[in-house]
Amino acid sequence: MKIFKHIIGFLLIIPLLTFGSTDTTPDGFLRDSVKEVSLFINENKEQLDKDDTFLRDKMNQIVIPKLNILLMSKIVLGKKNWVSSSSDQKKQFQEAFKGLMVRTYMKSLTTFDGEKMQFLPYKPGKRADVAKVKSVYLLSEGELPVNYRLKLNDAKWRVFDIIIDGVSLLKNYRSDFRDHIERDGIDSLISELKAKK
Repeated sequence: MKIFKHIIGFLLIIPLLTFGSTDTTPDGFLRDSVKEVSLFINENKEQLDKDDTFLRDKMNQIVIPKLNILLMSKIVLGKKNWVSSSSDQKKQFQEAFKGLMVRTYMKSLTTFDGEKMQFLPYKPGKRADVAKVKSVYLLSEGELPVNYRLKLNDAKWRVFDIIIDGVSLLKNYRSDFRDHIERDGIDSLISELKAKK
């Protein structure tokens, strides 16, 4: 489970660090990002390895803006819980969920190796603003299929889910969050997410 969680975090970082990419296609965005994040890691690896504050700041400055936190929040809470939450609860949950993503996956940034990624030929779907990009992560044991789901917002692609070997990152969170809300309510879930280190 720990290795699987690490792989999820590692793959989450791959497409999200981009420095001025001009490619407006979702697969182009991901391909450019693989090259650019490799350069970033090579230039900053020593500081990333030893300075958690620097690492956290980079996650917030570079990674988080590439995630569609609003859509992710709606998905992990589910329609019923999202609609029944107040505006303040929705805002607090988004902030707590964003913090959880930063804390959980920031260490994965330092282990990036872009040469292990291979993207499959991209096929546009029915909707122009939603895309699925398929790839494989090359492991010593074989190939691990990875699908990225992206949505176009303000002419920019943002990742909102990753499916690893058929398992959705958001569906895993959604199951845990639903059980917590049914048992203790959304305010309790928000407090627990904020308290996690």
